Amino acid sequence: MSSYVYDIAKSLGFGVRNDAKAMGNASDAGVRGVVGTIQTANAGASIFAEVKKNSSVAQTATNAAKYVSKAVNPLLCVASVARIAASDDRPSALIEETAAMSSMFAVEALMKRQFKEGSLLAECKLMKKSINNLNNFCANTKYLNKIKGGTVGNIIKGLGFILGSITAYSAGHYVGRKIADNTTRKYSFVTVNNDC
Repeated sequence: MSSYVYDIAKSLGFGVRNDAKAMGNASDAGVRGVVGTIQTANAGASIFAEVKKNSSVAQTATNAAKYVSKAVNPLLCVASVARIAASDDRPSALIEETAAMSSMFAVEALMKRQFKEGSLLAECKLMKKSINNLNNFCANTKYLNKIKGGTVGNIIKGLGFILGSITAYSAGHYVGRKIADNTTRKYSFVTVNNDC
């Protein structure tokens, strides 16, 4: 089963999300814009490579996209550093961002392992049955019956990866905030202006 649909769903989802964040006035808007562009370009390269199979241009585009995509995680780290630098309470922001990014990368690594063929999740009977039912539903529904077998499962995996990544970041950020609330924020010295 080709995983190109999984890569497209994942890249497009993250690209749209990062582009939307870049449109805001956040401290990391510039970096988010670059990351979103790379992720959207990766989705485009994957589609182009699938349509133009065995084309040297498509292969070159795919290789270039893979090479550039390796810059995404370091750029996300740069965005995290930008958020820390822009914060009024840098020690607390450092704790929050470290917890958020660490949990996001850890969960993404776990999901990448679990989404491979032969993994516990891929071999789970409930998962296989659910995906088979969705594929059968598509096959027996007008317009949806044009969808190639296995596509639904890959889209679900791509969207699941995005959801897992966002959830892990949010959970890590929440834990980091709680740690910061009980350490750096709790024990920081606050200067009080006593102008009489």
